[in-house]
Amino acid sequence: MLLSALLFTIGCQSTPRLGARVKAYRPLNVVTNEVAMDRVVQRVAVMPMVFTGPYQERLATKQMVEAALRRELVKRGAFEVVFLSDAQLGSLVGRSQWKQGDKLPEGFFESLSEAADCEAALFAAVSHYHPYPPQTIAWKMRLIDCRNQQTIWEIDELFDSGNVSVAAAADQHYSAYQSGGTRHLDERSVLNSPRRFGEYTAAAVLNTLPY
Repeated sequence: MLLSALLFTIGCQSTPRLGARVKAYRPLNVVTNEVAMDRVVQRVAVMPMVFTGPYQERLATKQMVEAALRRELVKRGAFEVVFLSDAQLGSLVGRSQWKQGDKLPEGFFESLSEAADCEAALFAAVSHYHPYPPQTIAWKMRLIDCRNQQTIWEIDELFDSGNVSVAAAADQHYSAYQSGGTRHLDERSVLNSPRRFGEYTAAAVLNTLPY
């Protein structure tokens, strides 16, 4: 009886965590314009996030995901950020939201640069979102130089928590940055929490920035 108990204890202790045995996911659908990076970008105006989720509680979910993006932008510290409100964007373009592919009014970037004292603008959108396990979220972001309207960096990435490498990356991120360095009793809790998974995906996207 004692021997079997000892073997059971050793077996439990030697079982590796998910993140220890699976290579963590890294976003791949990223494009960086090295020519456009010649200009120093120190201050960026962040547009209100566009959210296209077709499900209930859309506003509350948008607010949660946008808050995660803002927190991770500040943490990343790649540049100083200025968050534009819907009203501020509306005063520049005549409406409170802009999505990729929409035509902006002539002189928009010049007016934005002057109003926000910025060198570039960041546009972010969530084009797909499923809040229940396995969670999925698709981010689209683009960083544009206000001077010449060149795209400096852009990403279009779908994160699927059902993918073991995505799950491993999310778990590692939560362990290192979201839990104060201590493990939660349920190590897969990040995969069951829309807020925590949203924070991981926002951080993973922003970590591909060239700054």
